[in-house]
Amino acid sequence: MALVGLGVVVLTQATLISRVRVLGVSPDLLLVTVVGWSLLRGVGEGLLWGFAGGLGIDVISGLPLGMSALALLPAAWLGGLGRGTIYSSSAILSLLLVTVATPLRGWLILALQAASGLQVDWIATTLHVISVEAALNVLLMAAIYPVMRVWVMPLDKPTAGL
Repeated sequence: MALVGLGVVVLTQATLISRVRVLGVSPDLLLVTVVGWSLLRGVGEGLLWGFAGGLGIDVISGLPLGMSALALLPAAWLGGLGRGTIYSSSAILSLLLVTVATPLRGWLILALQAASGLQVDWIATTLHVISVEAALNVLLMAAIYPVMRVWVMPLDKPTAGL
């Protein structure tokens, strides 16, 4: 079931969410989902979602294979930090984590682009792209985290007789 959910997230990001633009920037449904999944299910599952989802986005978008996957791994780790706290089901914690994870992922992608020889304008990209994306991701997280909590809750319950 989780694999189907991941596929839906990747396809939705690539086909629908990428067309939603505010100041020329789209929210990142995959990043938001990876942070939320890591917060609810732990860093291990978040790393799997980040890596597999990142590869899916790279294949669909034509980015160098592995760039998105690599950039999502710290976001999964960050989301997993909140898992063991009493605030793991808190919507506020999810908003704070996605606020930090968005620039972290953005700067990592910029660093990978710079390492591959591309010219990178760190300040302009941070001000005009990453900051707008962070605001959009916070709004997206506010909308989908309650749904994720309801969806993940049945996965946490032990199955009788097994």
